Amino acid sequence: MTGRIRMAENPRHRIPAALLAALAAVSLAGAVHAKDPAPAAKHIILFIADGMQPENESAAGRYLAGKEDGLSFHAFPYRGWVATWDVNVYNRQAARAGAPPYSPSSIRPKLGCDAHPAGRDPVRGSGPRYTCRAAGGPQPGADSASTATAWATGHKTDTGNIAWLPGDPDGGALRTIAELLRQKRGAAIGVVTTGPVSDATPAAHVSHRKDRRDRHAIADEILRSVQPEVVIGGGHPAHNGERFLPTALYEDARGGRLGSYLFVERMHGVDAGRALGEASARAAAQKKKLFGLFGGPGGNFEPPVPTGDGSAVVNRAAAESPPLRDATLAALNVLSRNRNGFFLLVEQSDVDWANHAGDYRWMIGAMWDLDEAVRAAVEFVDRAGDGVTWDNTLLIVTSDHATGSMRLDDARRPGKGRLPAQAPGMCPDRMSWCPGYPGGEVGYGSTGHLNEPVSIYAMGDAGLTKHLRQFEGAWYPCTPLIDNTHLFHAMTNAAGIPQPSALKAVVTRPTACP
Repeated sequence: MTGRIRMAENPRHRIPAALLAALAAVSLAGAVHAKDPAPAAKHIILFIADGMQPENESAAGRYLAGKEDGLSFHAFPYRGWVATWDVNVYNRQAARAGAPPYSPSSIRPKLGCDAHPAGRDPVRGSGPRYTCRAAGGPQPGADSASTATAWATGHKTDTGNIAWLPGDPDGGALRTIAELLRQKRGAAIGVVTTGPVSDATPAAHVSHRKDRRDRHAIADEILRSVQPEVVIGGGHPAHNGERFLPTALYEDARGGRLGSYLFVERMHGVDAGRALGEASARAAAQKKKLFGLFGGPGGNFEPPVPTGDGSAVVNRAAAESPPLRDATLAALNVLSRNRNGFFLLVEQSDVDWANHAGDYRWMIGAMWDLDEAVRAAVEFVDRAGDGVTWDNTLLIVTSDHATGSMRLDDARRPGKGRLPAQAPGMCPDRMSWCPGYPGGEVGYGSTGHLNEPVSIYAMGDAGLTKHLRQFEGAWYPCTPLIDNTHLFHAMTNAAGIPQPSALKAVVTRPTACP
């Protein structure tokens, strides 16, 4: 069965000593190449739930379906785990261990994540979840810029870098998977986010900066230089001034001065989902690109609101920003017209913000938004007659990093459509206000980024998902973990454009797995 997770080592059998080395230098320069270079994944759809941790999946499954594995992507045939550390995390751990700092030619992955089983997987049930064991307890994790850079380029980098080499050298821009697919396959590119269009996750695929805070430069590069076929997101200046994109860029979009972009924006009293759908139909018919700009105060789309009345209903907070489902379908309608295929990045950014705030209700609404968008993408691939099929499409759902340390009390677990009572309280750091949960159903041990593995799910032909399996345990022996840089190589291999890796890992392999 394609969905079963294959362990890197069989824990019941001792590996013959003749086949072992105490230290094995693992270079992905050769390993990343697929055996068959013929293109297979003509279409790649990558969903990122920013900040999603496994407990968020469990909680959303309970709310929406009454069971922990009730989300659409929980039924995908490939299910695994991803390590998310960046250069900053690695160097902190190396300093504690008295080890040399990060060097791409001699990485010791255990310094980034000393991966170990850590109790029951709240979603899969049949296997363990994993933790990055570290001295002194949970360690701060990477940020969205460095993690997105990892899977977009195959390179580890510093916190805050957008498709740029660590150390911020001049000329350190890194070529991304979106750019590779456009260059080598003539593929179309799309980025969709519920956050600002210049935010870190979409930016790492279609721009290059030493600092994620250079939002104006990022927005200009995306829309004036790289010009993806689809850009949909938040940051509308009517609510945020020039915080997320410069006025000149906005005015050029409105005036039709950004090349072949058809521009659709947030309008008072106008249903954004419907307007975006109509605009995507026009853009596809007229062979134009699509730029959709929405978002309310703070830049993000207003997050959906669960009712908590037992119905499992989630309502839109504002019609002027589109549901992620509608934004995803609009992007697919435009991108699928390219006969050479496409790459689409879709981010639900509010899972992260909700976890930072320790806000369970907000998190459930964001997870519903993600689940609906994934369902829409699956339905799009399922429909006949457009050339987008599971034989030539790889759909992946994962997270950039874990945010917050949310835990559910199994003895008080909320049922389908139910939410725990929330009251004013203090955040775990005792420095700001977060919701409290007087019934004890929910607790947050942290509201920051954590250096913990995150889930990954994939769907497509078995020949496509095999490209993820080949990396299981390569850097993290006796576990099914892959590294987030491996995701870049899995995608490029699946697309038939394998890339050599600049990263070499030194891995200590045990004589037998526990």
